[in-house]
Order: sequence, then structure tokens, then C-alpha cells
Amino acid sequence: MSVMDSMNRNLRSFGGAPRELWLVYLLKLIESYAYFSMSQILTLYLSAEFGMSDLRAGGVYGMFGALVTLYGFLVGFLVDNLGVRKSLVLGYIALVIGRFMLAVAVNLWVLRLCLYFLMPFGCALGIPVLSMGIKRYTTERNRGFAFGLFYAVMNVGAIVSGEMVDALDIGVKGGRDIFGFHFSSKRLILLSGAVASVFGLLITFAFREIKVGERGSGEEGVKTFEVEQASPWKIAKELLCMKMFWQFMAITLICVNLKCLFRYLDALLPKYLVREFGDGVPKGTINAINPAIIIVLVPLVSAFTSRVKPYRMIHFGSYISALSPLPLCFMTSIPAAVLFVTILSVGEAFWSPRFYDLTVSMAPEGREGTFVALGSAPIFLAKLPVGFLSGYLLEAFCPKEGPRDSTKMWWVLFCITAPAPLMLTLFKKCLGNIEAPEQSQDKGSAVVSSEESTEDRSSDDDNEDLEAENSVGRGRTESVGNDAVEMTPIQHDGES
Repeated sequence: MSVMDSMNRNLRSFGGAPRELWLVYLLKLIESYAYFSMSQILTLYLSAEFGMSDLRAGGVYGMFGALVTLYGFLVGFLVDNLGVRKSLVLGYIALVIGRFMLAVAVNLWVLRLCLYFLMPFGCALGIPVLSMGIKRYTTERNRGFAFGLFYAVMNVGAIVSGEMVDALDIGVKGGRDIFGFHFSSKRLILLSGAVASVFGLLITFAFREIKVGERGSGEEGVKTFEVEQASPWKIAKELLCMKMFWQFMAITLICVNLKCLFRYLDALLPKYLVREFGDGVPKGTINAINPAIIIVLVPLVSAFTSRVKPYRMIHFGSYISALSPLPLCFMTSIPAAVLFVTILSVGEAFWSPRFYDLTVSMAPEGREGTFVALGSAPIFLAKLPVGFLSGYLLEAFCPKEGPRDSTKMWWVLFCITAPAPLMLTLFKKCLGNIEAPEQSQDKGSAVVSSEESTEDRSSDDDNEDLEAENSVGRGRTESVGNDAVEMTPIQHDGES
């Protein structure tokens, strides 16, 4: 079967999907533009508008990223208790306020309020909830492809942001006066992200709290999802008792340095390009190579490898991404920078979307928020050092003035990243067999068994691959639209 046949088959499986699935993709597009346009110029903005040194600007960038993860850790239980719709509304209110204030900030306390509270809080409520939505609005048969498409949509927003950064930062270098306030080119970029967030907020009100049944198609397959309240301590205790959670935590810890490579694209690469090649270097376009490759490659890879276990894909792709800094280790040139981004992107296309898939697929239903929050704890420990390390490396090897030896900077990053794929190989035996939990039917919960679908996916029969294989347990019915459907209570006994 060809790649295109596989992709067409997966696209047809989306027929009759609820509107929420398409709204998730639209929100991801909007949020990706707002986030990436800000992250690409944040350290430049901090140095230009607030006179921060490389080290201090890198520290602020790292603190922002770390706080997104920390707030996600703290509000994971809140997401589980609020559900998808309320979490998105609350998160986007915080993002709209934070992004508008950041675009006009002239005082450090306003800057800190935006970057240390409003924006990380909004991101913590919004980003993982969209992944939860993909899980709830798809079925086992098309979920892997849905996450690949989700990742591709994210990168559409990223490539648009890269081109917008160049258009405003180079084309409108002198800035513009709006309502009596002078917006520099970098403030205009931040303002465009704030406007995008307003549209995102309006979209969140169109969501329903629903779940797609494994055997249903169209609106008749939509179930009302009942959000069951539980204390954070109870939810955390359930997850910490699961062996599968600790396996996932180990994979996350190993992949931390791989994930940090993407942070260097924002925290380090723009300043490196400007200092080595001048203010006119198309830094946004070079950065946009990453999402451009992802947009093309991820849907193809996802369609062709939808039956391959996530760990195998993560393992394979990690080797490619880990090699990406090598071109810049040997030469300081724009082609080397392009090659760095290209190799990183090819590896990302194989492993990063399947990491999303692994994360949400492992999470017990109704506990996705806390699961993702606890599982992201290792990333929190790494994001803050990434910011400071970026600033230190720039000051030591690629300063704004004085002699530079940038190749050493990239050798340091290569040595930090290289152990990740080796560790995935070393621990493959104990981590490579991680599977989604088989949810029990205790306490009358309606659950879905994933064991049968795993076996069916090994078949070469295309029709069986797109068949609804999972069995649904007991539950009460409630009307959604004009149909009587089964209501699925949240599982909360934590058994796998």
C-alpha cells in the first residue's frame, strides 16, 4: 500500500468527526502563530527594549518556559476537574490579557506579570487541553494520524510566524505609531500575536464537553463526557501507583535534551545569526524551514507508520535530531545553519508527533491533565538551565562585540544532546514495551479496552485497520443532539 493510499484512507476516517476536532486544529493554528512569533524574538526584544544582557535575557526566556511547565504541573488537576471547554476559555482569557500587556510593557513589573504569571498560566491551561481534545474527538483507528495532522497544523502556524517576523522586523524596522503609542517592529510582532489570541478566545465558546465513541461515526457516535470531580491528591496517588506512568516518566527524562534543541532555535539561533551575518539575515525564514519540512513530512510519515509503536519512532528519530548541530560544529555559514534546521526537522518528523501520541494515549481517561503535568516534571527541570546556558554560550563564544568562536558553542550543544538516543537504545528492553493502559470496568465505569485494537493493528488488512475494534462497557445514556447515546463516566480507580 502506498503512502498516499494510506493517507487518503486515514483522511476518510475523519468523515463525520464532530466540529470540536476541527476547532482544535483551528485553535492550534492560531496559538502556534501567537506563541512562535513571540518566542522567536523574545530574547531580542528583551535586549532591545529593556537593555538586558544575553545572560539575563536568556534567563528570562528560560524562566518563562519553566513556568509554563510548572503551572501545568500545578493546574493539571484543575484541567481534569474543569474539562476541555472551561479550561480553554479560562486559558485564553489569560493569554489575551498577557499578550496585549507584553506588547505595550515599558516597566519591568509589567513584563514580569506577563511572562511569569499571565502567559504561562494561559499556556498551561490551553496547550495540553488541545492534546486531550484530539484524544476525545478521535477513535483508536485514526488517533495516530490525527496527532500527526495536529503536529502539522502547529507547524503551519510556525511557518507563518517566521515569515511575519521577517516582514515586520526587517520590512517595518522603524515601527509604527498606533493610537499615540509607538510600536517598534518587535512590539508589532507581539501585538499581532495578541490579536490572534482574541480570535482564539472567541472560538473556545463553540466547544462542547463531549467524547467520540469507538464504534460510532458522525453525530450518533458523540457521547456527552461527564467531568467527575476529584481532589488533586487522589488523582496524583492513582497515577503514581501505575508502573506505566514511571515508564513514561523515564522516556520523558531521556528525551529532555532532544526537546531542548527546539528551545535553542528560539533562545540562541536568532542572536547567533544576527551577530555572525548581520541584521538583514532572514532569521525568521531560516527558522521557518523547520515547520515547512514538518508540514510536508509529518502527514506522510504518520500515514505510513501509523501502526508502528511510538517508542520505535521516538528511538529512530532521536538519532537524526541528535546529529543536527554537527554542521555548525564544523563551519560558520548560512548553509550550515540551514542544514542544522533541516536535519533537526527531519528527525522531529519521526519522533516528536509520536511523543504527543504516547503522552495522551498512556493517560487514563479523565486524568489526562494531571498525567501530562506530572510527566512533564523533568522538562521543567531543564527549561530554566536552557535559557541561562543559551545566554552564557552567546556571551562566551558569540558575543555582540569582540572575537567569536561560535563552533565551540555548537560542540557543547552536540555533546549535551548526543547521549539521549544512546540511552533510548540502552533502555529499549524495559521501556520499549510501554502500552496504553487497559481500563477496568470496576465501579460501573464505562471503559474502552485497547488490547484488541493493538492486536488488530498488526494485520495487513486495510479494512480491519479502520474498523472500530474496541468494546465499550456499561454506562447510562443521555441525549446529545437528537440521538440517545452512552454517557461515559470518568475512570478513577487508577488500575492499568
